[in-house]
Amino acid sequence: MKTGFGRNARAVLSYLYKTGKYEILHYCCGMNKDNVMLDKTPWKSVGCIPPAGELRGKKAKDPSIQRDVNYGSLFIDEVVKDFKPDVYIAVQDIWGVDFAVPKQWFSKITSCIWTTLDSLPILPSAVKTAKKVNNYWIWSNFATQELRRLGHEHVKTVRGAVECTYFKRLKNRNELRNKFNLKDNFVIGFVFRNQLRKSVPNLLEGFSLFKLAHPNAKAKLLLHTSFEEGWGIPKLAKEYDIPIEDILTTYVCAKCKHYEVQPYTKNVLDCKKCESEKTVKTVNIGTAATEAQLNEVYNLMDVYCHPFTSGGQEIPIQEAKLTELVTLVTNYSCGVDSCVEEAASLPLEWSEYREQGTEFRKASTKPESILEQLRKVYNMTDEERTKMGKQARKWVLLNFDTPVIGKQICEFVDDAPFVDESVFGEGEEEEINPYIPIDNSIKEDKQWLTEAYHKILSMTHVDEDDDGHKYWMELLESKKNSRQDVESYFRQTAIDNKNKKR
Repeated sequence: MKTGFGRNARAVLSYLYKTGKYEILHYCCGMNKDNVMLDKTPWKSVGCIPPAGELRGKKAKDPSIQRDVNYGSLFIDEVVKDFKPDVYIAVQDIWGVDFAVPKQWFSKITSCIWTTLDSLPILPSAVKTAKKVNNYWIWSNFATQELRRLGHEHVKTVRGAVECTYFKRLKNRNELRNKFNLKDNFVIGFVFRNQLRKSVPNLLEGFSLFKLAHPNAKAKLLLHTSFEEGWGIPKLAKEYDIPIEDILTTYVCAKCKHYEVQPYTKNVLDCKKCESEKTVKTVNIGTAATEAQLNEVYNLMDVYCHPFTSGGQEIPIQEAKLTELVTLVTNYSCGVDSCVEEAASLPLEWSEYREQGTEFRKASTKPESILEQLRKVYNMTDEERTKMGKQARKWVLLNFDTPVIGKQICEFVDDAPFVDESVFGEGEEEEINPYIPIDNSIKEDKQWLTEAYHKILSMTHVDEDDDGHKYWMELLESKKNSRQDVESYFRQTAIDNKNKKR
């Protein structure tokens, strides 16, 4: 998938495989065990979800159980026991890997958590995990420094790998812009998944302000994203008095992979090339542009603007820099990493707001700052833009290129001892006991529920901050479910899980 984790996995696994030194197993999040795509990788790939239809439908109502299954909790012991790895590297959001930390084998082999953290204060479960894990890697230096401030000096920054060879400034850039009728336009670009944490309203307001201030710029906003999820971009454009023809986007044919960059009209179109009906959509993580096509999209831009509330790394920032674009980046979260002097970014100012429930500090990028920095780029000479762009590209190559990150991982793996395979013997894996007694004399429902998770389901990573825990507490407090209802559900789930492993 064209997500940050997916692209990093492809880059790193390809690098490790090409060294010829390692036997590799990729335990694939969100993939069914019988998915035929798993047979297409040169290394061993294993899905972590039972074949479609085998999971009990009622499991979906517990966010913790469903989440852990999607991230691999159900078969992790089985896979580890069968493969007998010398090194285990878990790469995912912290809630997608922390279930492995209490496993009996985790501390007996060289294990590493490689995760993304994007907001302050640091997620409590991430802090708790840092206390238990010797090898704890974070994608952004922003979060690493905060964990070290909290006393966890062993935490280090290992950035997500970027396949830099795909992205560069093209010599035929002007010809490409002519192809898409952009010869005389000032094109402002943003490559993103249309999630709520991407600050689309702020960007549209900033773009609107720029158009008012510079009507002769013939400014266009190129949004390389899906219009089928997340923000209602056409509605917002109308609100900010932006003509829809000034909003460009990338369309890709699911059948022939032909792509077009053009003003947004509607979500689904017919293909001009292969003449297939209703096969052309705005890009998404499934139907996406190829790396070569994406590189051309970046080369259509005059400036790249990436406003966001928070993020683990935001790989499009690095890709834009590789094409020698001047980049505007919100100076918060991983954006702090990209706003250091040597990165040659123009930082965007922001106001703090708090996310309800987590109380995370989030950034609301100031539209006035977007206007100011766009104006700065618009007024730059070609020489000034070129100088910044080349410096930005050099910074990415030194810090994010796949060989740079791959070398760090190789050194970590090569320093690890070979494991004594007896640690994978019978009785070593954690045994689920659906009938284990729990202490029903506990008065507080929160404490009782935590014990039920830990004992019946062996989910010792779950605490009061977990979504599943909150889900059941709401039902207990509202009297919609009793303790007996919860216990019966947990025990049946434990029985189902145990049977799936046989």
